[in-house]
Amino acid sequence: MKIKELRLLNLTIKQNDQIIYQGKAEEVPKNLKEQEYKKIYFQGVDVILEI
Repeated sequence: MKIKELRLLNLTIKQNDQIIYQGKAEEVPKNLKEQEYKKIYFQGVDVILEI
């Protein structure tokens, strides 16, 4: 699934254990929207995506 398909969530996007985006799903930068994630999980009220 692509990142752009997620809605109404607070996201943290990580790559190589570094946070590259943190914020609302609707505001993800264009360069990240088309990427597919390898792993998804919840941490508190946030959704964590690893790419």
